[in-house]
Amino acid sequence: MRDLKTSMTSDTRHPLSDTSYPASELRAKRRFPFRIATTSYILPAEILPNISFLANYFDEIELVLFESGRESNLPTLGEIREMARLASDLDLTYNVHLPADLFFGDPDAALRRRFCDTAVRFYRRTQPLTPTCYILHLDSRRADGTVEPDKSAWGNRVRESIETMRMKGLDLRRVAVENLEYPLQRISPFVEAFDMSFCLDVGHLLRYGHDVAEQMGSFLKKSSMVHLHGVDNGKDHLGLDLIAPAQWGVIRSSLEGYGGGVSIEVFSLDDLTPSLARMLEISRKE
Repeated sequence: MRDLKTSMTSDTRHPLSDTSYPASELRAKRRFPFRIATTSYILPAEILPNISFLANYFDEIELVLFESGRESNLPTLGEIREMARLASDLDLTYNVHLPADLFFGDPDAALRRRFCDTAVRFYRRTQPLTPTCYILHLDSRRADGTVEPDKSAWGNRVRESIETMRMKGLDLRRVAVENLEYPLQRISPFVEAFDMSFCLDVGHLLRYGHDVAEQMGSFLKKSSMVHLHGVDNGKDHLGLDLIAPAQWGVIRSSLEGYGGGVSIEVFSLDDLTPSLARMLEISRKE
């Protein structure tokens, strides 16, 4: 596939038209009972060109703000205003993925306070976009990358961090907690105690070998967001065409009655295009 930054400036063709799928057939906007989304980093370009392009195909954009250590990852006030304008003009909504490099169960209280402050800063900056939800990771690791062996102590520290963020003004009713390497049962106590919702990440369930049918059956109704991505040899965030037919059948049947948000959580057109083709199977009448 040719360089996409060049394609956006040298002609008016959509990059999806360079694939074997007609771009018009891959428009998923308003074709599902749920809001269909993908990430804000599909084109190798800045966030605003991605939004302008993706709005043709999707109801919603997942604003991926993964890295808190890079100040450039936090949109400027001017960018926020432009995002709000694009949402109004292009019939679009957003959800915000809060930084993933925050470790709310770390033993160091000072570090936890800093992580809480960072999450709240990203939350406040993006509030003018009225996101449908904020996605939050509760990482089982410490900040140094080691896994916390004491689950009880980890849980107590996570509760303290969530309460700290609530006291600082983060509206927890708008927060969806995402499962990582663990099943959703591990985060259920926090979701219930703080009146949050789940972000059910199906790709993580597949990667770590959890029972997709059981997890979706138990938690989909309590989820405001679903993340979909394929897995191959332990690598995730790949195209949905890599999901085995039997597993895809479970996912497809589960989503047919779902009314929240579904984000195809991939980061390139090479993964997005076949994913859209597969997602559109759900909207077709057999």
